[in-house]
Amino acid sequence: MKDRAAGGFSVATRAIADLGRADDEAGAELGAPVAVWARGDDRLLAFGLASRITTSGPRRIGAAADAWRSLVQASVVDDPIALPGTGLIALGAFAFADASEVPSGLLVPRRIVGRRDGVAFRTDVEGGDADPVPLMLPPSAPGDRFPTGAYEAAVSAAVARIRAGGLEKVVLARDLALEVGDGFDVAAALRVLRERYRDAWTFSVDGFFGASPETLATVHGSRVTARVLAGTAQRNDDPVADAAARADLLGSPKNRFEHALAVDSLLLTLGGEVTELTLGRPFALGLPNVWHLATDATARLAPGGTALDLVAALHPTAAVAGAPRESALAVIDELEPFDRGRYAGPVGWIGATGDGEWAIGLRSAQVEAPTRVRAYAGAGIVAGSDAKSELAETGWKFSPVLEALGLPPLTGAGAPRAGSDPVAVP
Repeated sequence: MKDRAAGGFSVATRAIADLGRADDEAGAELGAPVAVWARGDDRLLAFGLASRITTSGPRRIGAAADAWRSLVQASVVDDPIALPGTGLIALGAFAFADASEVPSGLLVPRRIVGRRDGVAFRTDVEGGDADPVPLMLPPSAPGDRFPTGAYEAAVSAAVARIRAGGLEKVVLARDLALEVGDGFDVAAALRVLRERYRDAWTFSVDGFFGASPETLATVHGSRVTARVLAGTAQRNDDPVADAAARADLLGSPKNRFEHALAVDSLLLTLGGEVTELTLGRPFALGLPNVWHLATDATARLAPGGTALDLVAALHPTAAVAGAPRESALAVIDELEPFDRGRYAGPVGWIGATGDGEWAIGLRSAQVEAPTRVRAYAGAGIVAGSDAKSELAETGWKFSPVLEALGLPPLTGAGAPRAGSDPVAVP
C-alpha cells in the first residue's frame, strides 16, 4: 500500500458490533459530534476535526470539489466495507447566495461512527491539519428580520413583477429568531427530527441543522438520483380533510405550474452532467406537516464527475430560487432583507470515490448564539399567488424546527400529524 502524501490522510474503516459503545468511546475521546447525517436507520456521526475546506463566492462549490480531489489523491484509504459513507468522507454545507457573508465548505472528521444497510462501522482518520481553523459566522442581532406585514408586501410586489413579464417564479424566504434556554442541545433537537421525519435527511453541520425532505443529488457508483419538491398543502388530522387537501394540491393549476418550473430547472441544469436521465410522474408526498408535489429522477453520472460537480451545476434550483434563475436571484436580493446563510443551500457529504448524498437545506435553522436559533422557511411565488396564503405556507414549513425545539406551532399553522412515515400518492 502506498504512503499518504503531505497533507493527505491515512484512513481505515472497519465493521463494529456495538454502535452505542462506539458512540460513547468517540464522545469520550473527541467530544460531541461535529456533524450528523441520517435518514431512516442509516446514519453518520462525525467526531473531531482533521481538516476543514473553507470557500466562498460564486465558485464556492467548485472550489471545494477541486480541493477535495487534491486531498483524496494525497490520501490512503483502507475500506473493505465499501458502502456509501464508508472510507474517507467530508461533510459540508454551502451558503445559498454567491455574495453571502456566511462561509461554505467541507469538514473532514477524525472519526465516523456510522450504519449503512444494517452494517455498523467505524472510520478513523490520521493526518491532516494539526489545528483546523474554526468556522467563524458573521455577527447577528436578535429579532425577526422579515415581519409578517413586510413579507406579505414583498410577495405582492413579486406577483406584480411576475405578471409584468420576464419572471415566472421567485421563492421568498422569511426567518424566525427563536430564543432557547441555556441548556439548548442540537443533539436533542436532531433526535426529535429523526424520530418524526424519518424519510427526510436529518443533518447538522456547524450549528446548521434540520430535516430536509428534498434530495438535491445522490451518487452511488454511477447511479444518480434526485427529487424535486415544489407545490405545498397543509396536512390535516381529519382523514377526509387531509385527502381533500391532497386532491386539491394534485389538481391545483398554480401548484402544478410551480412544480413544472422546478422540474424544468432540473432538466436544464442536470442534462449536461449525466446520461440516461429519466423522470418519474409527479406525485403527492405526505410528510407529517405538509403535502408536497414531488417528482423523482434517475440518471447515470458522466465519466469523471462527482456528487459535488452535480451540486455545483444544480444549485440553486427553481424550487428554492425561481425561474429564470438569474432574474429570480435578482428579485430575491432586492426583496429579502437578509442573508439566507446556509438556508436553501446544499448540505450533505462527499466520498473519496466521488459518491455522495446532498440535500437542499430546508426545514432548517442556524444556531446563532447559546440561547438563540434562527429558523427559515420560504414559499414559491407565481402569478397566481396570494400573499396571505404564501405567508401561511411558510408557517407550515416552520413546524419541524419548532417541534424539534419544543415550541408550539405558529398561530394558524396547526400541529404536524402524529404519523412520521411518508405517504406517496400518485
